[in-house]
Amino acid sequence: MKSLISLALTLLTTATVLTTEGASVTRRQRSARETSFLGSIINTLLRSTSDSHIQTTADLGIGVGYTVETHDVITPDGYILTVHHIPPYTNPDKPTTNSRRKVNPSTNVTQDPIQPSSDFPEDGEGRMEEEPSHPVNDEGQESSTHVEGEKVVFLQHGLMGSSDNWNTNTPHDSLAYMLSDSGYDVWMGNFRGNIYSRRHLNLSHTDSQFWRFSYDEMAKYDLPAMLEYVLKYTGEERLLYVGHSMGTTVFFAMMSTQPEYYQRRVASMVALAPVATLTSIASPIKYLAPLVNELHFILRLFGNDNELLTNRLLISLWDPYRVCGSHTLCENLQFMITGFDPARANEEMVPIILSHNPAGSSTQTLFHFAQGYTSGRFQQFDFGRKRNLKHYGQERPPVYDVSKINIPINLFWADNDWMTGEKDVRLLEQKLPRLETTHKIPNPAFSHLDFLWATDARSLVYEKVFNILEDAVKRYY
Repeated sequence: MKSLISLALTLLTTATVLTTEGASVTRRQRSARETSFLGSIINTLLRSTSDSHIQTTADLGIGVGYTVETHDVITPDGYILTVHHIPPYTNPDKPTTNSRRKVNPSTNVTQDPIQPSSDFPEDGEGRMEEEPSHPVNDEGQESSTHVEGEKVVFLQHGLMGSSDNWNTNTPHDSLAYMLSDSGYDVWMGNFRGNIYSRRHLNLSHTDSQFWRFSYDEMAKYDLPAMLEYVLKYTGEERLLYVGHSMGTTVFFAMMSTQPEYYQRRVASMVALAPVATLTSIASPIKYLAPLVNELHFILRLFGNDNELLTNRLLISLWDPYRVCGSHTLCENLQFMITGFDPARANEEMVPIILSHNPAGSSTQTLFHFAQGYTSGRFQQFDFGRKRNLKHYGQERPPVYDVSKINIPINLFWADNDWMTGEKDVRLLEQKLPRLETTHKIPNPAFSHLDFLWATDARSLVYEKVFNILEDAVKRYY
């Protein structure tokens, strides 16, 4: 095995990269940064690891006094997704004038899975025909923690993230807790393939077929199923949506392909670090773009071409105390893709952040983003000309047309965000028909993951987010 690893790394460090300019073909030697990035991926994927206990989203919330429910949602193609729910005003230690709710903050309830319709109707893919039943508490009694007419907000994580992203800042500065304390009914989704959504009706997560997805499937199956579940569970006609990173990508893709239905179901959307086109990114993901096939071959060679950068594979790497020896080494490796500087997070929360991230995805999802840099288009996954003809009926993948999205959208972006470049933000501004506001974060050090964990996220981002949500509530609730 060591000789195979050496071979792979040799290929990465010595091979040249082909680039085309017009009709000519030139060769360039890979930069040190490219080599370092790709070498880190290979070494990481081949690392032998053992599991250790990590607190879940529910554990974290209950530990600081919140009620956190765990709900299962089954997609039409059989994936079982976990959605976490924090009802409003459930922390008794937080001052509130609301007297409607008396919920035991230590109660954790689990929702039985609801099977959605077997296929998608044309006017709303992923909609469920059954009404979700209410969860059952520890005494076996039916329990409803939603009061009709409450403000429902859905939070969706980004690439290699999970619902943990919304409550691993300090209790004072975590967006999920802030929303609950302000009377919002908070729901947090988990896309297929992360640590909370690794189940399937017919497949094991050890099966290669389980991992044959990109953000196309998340947009077609996952997000519609989760949103519809929340709407039916709460009985509300509309909800508010806050997405980060890939949580915005999937939302844009979903709304582009089925706008007629969901524009009536989403009152307003807040996009933190929005990602659609990737023409101006600084992330090393762009180094994967000309090397996707080569890297995929190496991963297949070692049998690790299914899941990428998951907690199960990387837990030893991401534990700053057990493996890295120093925070500096671990942090530089961990946040290479996004450019995040853990020094901007609360020092006490850094070990928790490190232990919960990355939360997992498929290699195909990462390759999909790399393809976006190469193509310069916000498009569906590129299988290659022959497979595209079979899959799409055309040689090139269809483009997601964001000009079809007819709901209020608010963008937040930052200069130091390696995944969201200004050129791509401006393109979104031009194409979104109901863009309400664009907010450039005034701190030049603010980066992609600062939207979740920076000590100044509350003052620079969340206070403005609350103003946007409250304005939407006045209009639609």
